[in-house]
Amino acid sequence: MIEFRYLQPADAEAAADIHIEGQPGTTLTLLGRHFLIEFYRAFYVSRWAEGIGVFEDDLLVAHAAIAISSAKFFSEFKTRYLWRVAVPVALSILRQPKIVKYIVQGWSYADQTHSPDGECDVVFLGVRRDYMRHGVGPELVRYMFGWAGAIGLKSSNFMIEKRNRPMRWMIGQLHGLYIAHEFEAFGRAMLFYKVPIADNLADARMPSGQSHTLSYISVNGKG
Repeated sequence: MIEFRYLQPADAEAAADIHIEGQPGTTLTLLGRHFLIEFYRAFYVSRWAEGIGVFEDDLLVAHAAIAISSAKFFSEFKTRYLWRVAVPVALSILRQPKIVKYIVQGWSYADQTHSPDGECDVVFLGVRRDYMRHGVGPELVRYMFGWAGAIGLKSSNFMIEKRNRPMRWMIGQLHGLYIAHEFEAFGRAMLFYKVPIADNLADARMPSGQSHTLSYISVNGKG
């Protein structure tokens, strides 16, 4: 049975494994599995971010990591969680010194996206290899839009490697999308897509489980 639900810190290890499988050789992957686990644990408790996963019989087979504010999430991660991964990150840099430049770029992620309030950035979207070409990715995007619409967001933004044709094709099926800008990040040519939420709500759906962003906004409002 396939289920779409909000992710919790206990899901971080499985999420990290999907990230490593889906993005080998990228900066976050090169920083190591321990770093990714701590990254996703922080992501799933931050009020500035949300994780949505696809489960088959409690096995996480795909997930999306979406930041309501990339600037605020990455600032929070650096000040509250980075010390937990200082040693493994240092070892990763010693093994591959070239990634230092890309780490610096990663910390300026928000400067590269230029996303204003009311827009969310899809930091990661990936599917286990065995579940590709089964419609899991497009369906996950529908649940992302259901959540985004529920908290009043206006746009969902995707940073996609230019040569990643499967992901570009999938995003290309959405309504109203456009390329906001093209740039180089982490040594790769990237395209930054913006997709209006309102244009894609007709078949949007809501994940099950506990959303901490929805809970926070319901109590504190959107400000």
